[in-house]
Amino acid sequence: MQIEHSEFQDQLVRGLSHRMNNILTIFHGYIGLLLDNKRLDKGTIDGLGRIQDGAKAACDLMDRANSLVRPSVVVWREVELREFIEMLVPSFEEIRGSKTELILDIPEGLPSIWADASRVRSGIFELVRNALEATYLQGGTVRIEVRAGERPAGTSLMEAKEWVSLRVMDDGPGIAENLGDRVYQPFYSTKKNQPSAGLGLAVVAGVASQHGGVLRYESKVGATTFELILPGHAG
Repeated sequence: MQIEHSEFQDQLVRGLSHRMNNILTIFHGYIGLLLDNKRLDKGTIDGLGRIQDGAKAACDLMDRANSLVRPSVVVWREVELREFIEMLVPSFEEIRGSKTELILDIPEGLPSIWADASRVRSGIFELVRNALEATYLQGGTVRIEVRAGERPAGTSLMEAKEWVSLRVMDDGPGIAENLGDRVYQPFYSTKKNQPSAGLGLAVVAGVASQHGGVLRYESKVGATTFELILPGHAG
């Protein structure tokens, strides 16, 4: 799965993100000043808290939209996915539902990848966030598995000698068969009963495209697996 970006789209998203973050910074500043007033009643404090939460959510949305475009500065380096994912676990725990179990299955000695670490971090986080959201209400299990893999069909880096497969599995409600690649479209979401920006899988598809890898999924009720396959450093 690949998503094509134009330079105009990149500049548009970056420009909107910059302007919106400036506006939201003003929101945060003034709300903070108002909340410092000790004479406010509880209802007013609760209302201001909701506004503040909304501003934070808007900042997060703009950051995720910005991650869809090509970064203005790309820093490539060797990345060990085991260490990388372990560092992300505290972030996963913050959004994990109380009834959801998170399992890591990442052996030692796996090939490293040559990657833009910032983009890969965003992609992994969005894959896991998507699975945690799918199990948030009813509970369940989210499993992160990393293995050495083989070159998948349709990849652009035919010469890579090693490949690494990251699989994120959940036992949530699943994805309808007729959706196909629509799940990768920006702002499209299958989560009708809970808030979702519909950006997560679009971000991951962009990461796969940038790195010459592949993103694919299999899904049925109670079993969804997303697999991100990236070329190893040796390639």
